[in-house]
Amino acid sequence: MDETVKIEREKRRIQRKRKRQRSSIVTIMILFILASVGVVSAQTQGYEVFYHGESLGYVQNSGVFKSAVDRIETNLRECYNYDNIHLGNGFELLPARVENPMDLDTCVNVLNSKGIALYVDGAAVLVDGEKIGTMTSLTDAESVIAAYKNLSNNKNTSGITCVEVTVPLSETKDFATMLTALKVHLK
Repeated sequence: MDETVKIEREKRRIQRKRKRQRSSIVTIMILFILASVGVVSAQTQGYEVFYHGESLGYVQNSGVFKSAVDRIETNLRECYNYDNIHLGNGFELLPARVENPMDLDTCVNVLNSKGIALYVDGAAVLVDGEKIGTMTSLTDAESVIAAYKNLSNNKNTSGITCVEVTVPLSETKDFATMLTALKVHLK
């Protein structure tokens, strides 16, 4: 009986040893997988910037893109002397793995080089509901209408109105051009 007890004890010892080895291997594998996933996702998460479906590059976070747009719009406001100018729509940020993200200055340069449409929160001048043209602000449109009414010999100027619209900056008219367009249209 002594011999069988020794053999039985040895079998149990070997089983316990194998069980400890298996659990150690499983634990090490789980820790390795979690560490790998954490390192990879922490280093590669960011956003790919698209403009009307065209990839412009990658940014580490959306704040870099928003700061670049704000910087460009601030420069445009100073350049054009309008407070209501902004970049066009069509941007999309999609989560992506990032290897070489753009910094703020690079993002600004890429956005400037793409010829993105500029928009202004302006006003459309209407005559009897028909759009004659657009101007860069509601105040400018109201000034043109007032000037036309003062210059006009035509007493029926009640159909001239203006409404706020967002339009491409390239489609806006200056004061003299809009005044001329009103004169031509209302002859």
